[in-house]
Amino acid sequence: MRTITGFLLLAVSCGLHAQDSVLTRAMKDEMARSLKQLQLENLDKPYFISYRVAEQRGRNVSATFGALLHSREQSSRMLTVEVRVGGYQLDNTNFFAPFMGGTGVARMWGGTVQLPLEDDYKELRRQIWLATDGAYKKALEDLSKKRAALQNKTRTDETPDLTREQPAVLSEQWPPARIVPAEMERLVKEFSALFKEMPDVAHSSVSLSVVNTATSYLNSEGFFFTRLRPSAMFLASASTQAGEGMPLHDFFAAYARSVEELPSREQLAARIRSIGANLKSLRAASLVEQYNGPVLFEGQAAAELFAQAFVPNLVATRRPLSDNPGFERYLAQAENPFVDKIGARVLPSMLSVTDNPTLAQYLNLPLAGSYRMDDEGIAGRETRLVENGILKTLLSSRDPVRGIEHSSGSLRGQGAMPSNLIVTSEGGLSQPELRAKFLELVKQRGREYGILVRRLGNPALKSQDGQSLFMFDSSSGELRVEPAILAYKVFPDGREELVRNAEIAALSAATFKEIVAVSKEQTVYTAPFHGRAVPNFSYYMGGETSPGGPPATFVVPALLFEDLTVNKPRGEVPKPPVAMHPYFEK
Repeated sequence: MRTITGFLLLAVSCGLHAQDSVLTRAMKDEMARSLKQLQLENLDKPYFISYRVAEQRGRNVSATFGALLHSREQSSRMLTVEVRVGGYQLDNTNFFAPFMGGTGVARMWGGTVQLPLEDDYKELRRQIWLATDGAYKKALEDLSKKRAALQNKTRTDETPDLTREQPAVLSEQWPPARIVPAEMERLVKEFSALFKEMPDVAHSSVSLSVVNTATSYLNSEGFFFTRLRPSAMFLASASTQAGEGMPLHDFFAAYARSVEELPSREQLAARIRSIGANLKSLRAASLVEQYNGPVLFEGQAAAELFAQAFVPNLVATRRPLSDNPGFERYLAQAENPFVDKIGARVLPSMLSVTDNPTLAQYLNLPLAGSYRMDDEGIAGRETRLVENGILKTLLSSRDPVRGIEHSSGSLRGQGAMPSNLIVTSEGGLSQPELRAKFLELVKQRGREYGILVRRLGNPALKSQDGQSLFMFDSSSGELRVEPAILAYKVFPDGREELVRNAEIAALSAATFKEIVAVSKEQTVYTAPFHGRAVPNFSYYMGGETSPGGPPATFVVPALLFEDLTVNKPRGEVPKPPVAMHPYFEK
């Protein structure tokens, strides 16, 4: 991966080339006209307008068992308009009322529309004008309903609806990724054909996506940025069933700026073969038994566990208001309980957590979460989230929560999210020391064995028959932890026995305060991030996209818990196919 010197930061006096483009000129001209003319009689004028245009050019290809499934060109130019009326303290956002009328996406969600790919100045102006008009009218309706709803409530939270930030003019430019459809198709066919050697695999796919995303952002406060970000994602996934029908799956995902920067062909082939070997071993393994006791998470499993069960608590999410009691109960799930825990202990005193989008590498490995500015034009910077176990702040956008007055430069897509999140420790143990500590706890608990987890599923990358199995617990508003892919019974003599379909019981935030030991070594792991978020229904933020969601990189040590519960799945499962896989019938 290219180093951070590949970024260009330019001041307005440098005369960015993008400032003279047809698209940028159309955005600026329509912004100036809207600020001057956009007002219905006796109603609020906009105090804030922003335009974000994300243009994507790329290709996505996939194959199964050596046969090409699809090869699709990605070509789009999407405009997201945000219009706020009222003022920084109270405006139309952070409020949701069921949609009851009007036409078009621009009115329903506040202005996300498709723009023509051609640089036709007049047509670009026309589309921006219509989207702005729709977003403005929707904003007026929402502000009126919000004010009416507040008349029947005692407002106890005076947090503003928009933070005040210092305007900046920035640019982040990377060389575009090379897109050669024939090469991409050959690659996915070649690697998907490796599953023909694996009779234990029922379903499999290999996909490759390469996208160049050019983003232009402008708002009425003077913020302006342009960004060109290339991305490549390689994903191999496979699934099968155990004898009684329990589902089994495994996957491998790699992120880079281009196909050339992905792992080597030999490394990709080795990872695919390991998927097949894992599924073969899992089909022969015994079903996990009910277990309570010490559990050790190593490598990828530690990073996935932390990302799924703890990191969503580090993202500032705000509870929107509503004039509908039913939605009020649903939206109560959105607010992060950590908002009121700043200054409290949330992890053991040996652990600290930082988020740093300005890092390009860590432990000599590339970090996929790097960026110079977020989707609101706020410069990314290091944020110390937890110091010696004490929560210091949360990752935030310009949509503030109690006690956090400014953005941390963390908005990507629909809300704030981590970039490169790094967990460090004081007093971490070597791998042999951590293993000995684990077995000592097992002995103290009088258990016959302990549970070791080396791989967990990811909700965005888990698939079976091409369907995402992302799960959301509506009763708690929290993400469920995906079942283990690779889990083992570890006996006092060090012997390991693979078990399958191990589900980690729901973890509360308090569980992580009870981590008893961690390793010195850290795992660098990149995956899509999904938070607890109920989105802000006032508008869709748009922004850069990536298969499975924007990727973040997590740097996490092995984690030892003294007392967790592991269960086998409950409920009905489909029976396996009656006849054997035709590829392997003799």
